[in-house]
Amino acid sequence: MRRPTAAAALLTALALGLIGPPATASAQPPGNVDVAGCLDGNCTLRITGPVQIPLDGRAGPTGLSVSSVGPFAVAFWVHRPTGDGLGVVGPAGSVRFGSEKGTLAVRVLELGPDGAVIELSTQAG
Repeated sequence: MRRPTAAAALLTALALGLIGPPATASAQPPGNVDVAGCLDGNCTLRITGPVQIPLDGRAGPTGLSVSSVGPFAVAFWVHRPTGDGLGVVGPAGSVRFGSEKGTLAVRVLELGPDGAVIELSTQAG
């Protein structure tokens, strides 16, 4: 097997191991926060599977789609007028998406076999 092919196969296997099969969609907010409460891009949610989080676009992104929650990472798509962006974040990790309007940060606060707690925060540009 050629090295590039072996590397691609290993990367695919690792990605599938991180992401796993789709789970039943649900979001269980800690406290009184719910998905609708994330519209401004500032919230904390407990998620157990795929979920759509609408955003008002104040930092650029108009939505966040969590595509899977695995034991090692949370995979999601950030929806922006200029195009979607993919993020895969592990425990205590974060990623930022910037635009001329501001920045949306997604941070994984907790990650386990039963779900994850993610934090969204927005800063104006």
